[in-house]
Amino acid sequence: MPRSLGAYVPLTRPREEDIDEGYRERLEQRAREAAAAQQRAGRRIRWVSALCGALVVAGSLVIIAVTSESSPGRQAAVAPDPLAPATTPRTVVTTAPSPTPVPTVLRQISTSASPTTTAPKTTATSSTQAAPPPPAPVASCSVRYDITDSWPNGFTANVYVTNTGNQTLNPWTATWNFTAGQQVTHSWNGDFSQSGSRVTMKAVSYNLSMAPGTTIDIGFNGSFSRSNPAAVGFTLNGARCQTT
Repeated sequence: MPRSLGAYVPLTRPREEDIDEGYRERLEQRAREAAAAQQRAGRRIRWVSALCGALVVAGSLVIIAVTSESSPGRQAAVAPDPLAPATTPRTVVTTAPSPTPVPTVLRQISTSASPTTTAPKTTATSSTQAAPPPPAPVASCSVRYDITDSWPNGFTANVYVTNTGNQTLNPWTATWNFTAGQQVTHSWNGDFSQSGSRVTMKAVSYNLSMAPGTTIDIGFNGSFSRSNPAAVGFTLNGARCQTT
């Protein structure tokens, strides 16, 4: 007889052992056993990881120790030890001889043994020191200083230099000093130069020679700031001149 299409007929019938209370207890027991197994596996993994880490650290320490023992710095620090004995003999051999006192004694003996050698040197030195200084030059010239023109802060002057000696001067040089800060700005019949208050006039090409009794007229223009007194301290070729 055919089955009705509206009625549901289960294909399998549940077992009594799957629906009773013992089945649930068995499932809980299996779950507890699985959890315990997982905990044991986790502890084993952690223990293995710790052991591997310790081995890696120990291996690293061994490598570092071996590398430091064979490094160039370690070898350089240890290298000088065997050379120390060789350095000490070289220092002792170098400093052991002392030949310096021997030449010193010989020089002292030779000096004391020959006193006659030093006597001429002492005599020559004393004679040189006793030589009288050269005599100062005698005045052999006369000078006349004239201011021929003057304007604010400027003037024109003539210096008449006469050779009163008995020798011809070739070339000649005349000098004098200003006392109020005057400055020579232009000259004729002489080539001038000035350093501070000291003025120097040298002969030019057309009047190099000054015979005895000859007078040379040196002219120049100058400047001043406050006053313009006459120059002083005239000389001719280093000899002091008389002012007329």
